Amino acid sequence: MSEAIIFESEARLEFEDAVAWHNNEKPGLGDSFGNEVYALLDRLAINPGRFRLVGKTVRVARLKVFWKYSIYFHVEPDFVGVVAVFHSSRDPAELIRRLK
Repeated sequence: MSEAIIFESEARLEFEDAVAWHNNEKPGLGDSFGNEVYALLDRLAINPGRFRLVGKTVRVARLKVFWKYSIYFHVEPDFVGVVAVFHSSRDPAELIRRLK
């Protein structure tokens, strides 16, 4: 059974910013990024437990083509909550703050 996906507000904003940034770099690149994110979200919604725990309740799923990005999420009874769509060059302290 597939779980509903709900973005936390910061995660939604950083995802939308990343799509816009990639489209600004090269037209259509942001769309490709968005498609990869949504494809990964579809996979994790089906079986979220297959992804590695990085905290007590937070798991991580890494993108393949846009390999510097990871999706951090937690699993609730009725949904999967996306905490971050995070680029690996960003300050890890920001990610740690959001994972608490």
